[in-house]
Amino acid sequence: MVFAAPGEALTRAEELLGADPSPLHASVAHQVIGIWQRDFGDTRRALAHLRRARDLAARADSAEREADVLATLGVALVHAGRTRAGLEAFERGVARGSGHTRARVLFRRAYVWWVLGRHGEALEDVRRAIPVLRQAEDVIWTARALTLRATVHLALGSVERADADFTAAEALWDTTGQEHDKADAVESRGLAAFRSGDVPAALRLLDEAEERYGKLGTPTFMLTIRRCEVLMAAGLATEALAEADGAVAALDGIGGQSTRKAELLLVAARAARLAGEPQTALARAAVAVRLFAGQRRTWYETHARLVLIEARVATGRG
Repeated sequence: MVFAAPGEALTRAEELLGADPSPLHASVAHQVIGIWQRDFGDTRRALAHLRRARDLAARADSAEREADVLATLGVALVHAGRTRAGLEAFERGVARGSGHTRARVLFRRAYVWWVLGRHGEALEDVRRAIPVLRQAEDVIWTARALTLRATVHLALGSVERADADFTAAEALWDTTGQEHDKADAVESRGLAAFRSGDVPAALRLLDEAEERYGKLGTPTFMLTIRRCEVLMAAGLATEALAEADGAVAALDGIGGQSTRKAELLLVAARAARLAGEPQTALARAAVAVRLFAGQRRTWYETHARLVLIEARVATGRG
């Protein structure tokens, strides 16, 4: 329910914890709250709930439950900038889970590899996960895995492969009530349209996705990053800089994901350089480089270093 009706999921999880549940059910409730906080709120609160969920799963003596929680915890740790601890949680999760559960763990590790810019590892894990999810007739997680694979293909420049996966995923989403995931699918199609060179279609799809997120009351930091890219391509760098800076302030205000902050700072640096504000670009890029380095995100760090160099050249420091 967290990605179908986020607010209702959070309320029901909190109500369940107030009803003295068993360790197994309490683990689920804490995990739900942890997911909500991780993706829509405060990462520190997310980590506290997810560690509690992990401990309760161990008390319930359920290896599958523990594996599932470890995967959620691994994603949260990486988004908090604690990459080594996050990958260690995934190692334990893959070892503890089996079959269908392990496939879900592998999908989430593939997502983390994508966040880290390690695209080969992402494709390998999602390749292992998809057949098992399909065999289990797990429509929601198969659609998520196809969406992720498409996103990785886009990062590698394979637009046609991405389009095929996005189309297959959207057909599956249409059979579900996963409203947040559906909004994400529209956002992804916007990104694909942009990569294909259709800026008007990209902006229209991103606006549609934002409207869908608005109905759910969930933040849209990834969408902001993508829209800033489109705005820059349309020659609207000043608008992109203002949007990125506003999103950084909003993210800081809720204690949100460190990984998203670094990405927003990178896009702000690029926008500032294009808008003829090299000193602003220098400042944003320098912080982005430090954050990416601390997060062990070498692929992103390299992109940020390039912007930093370009900004230095623009200030006469050739």
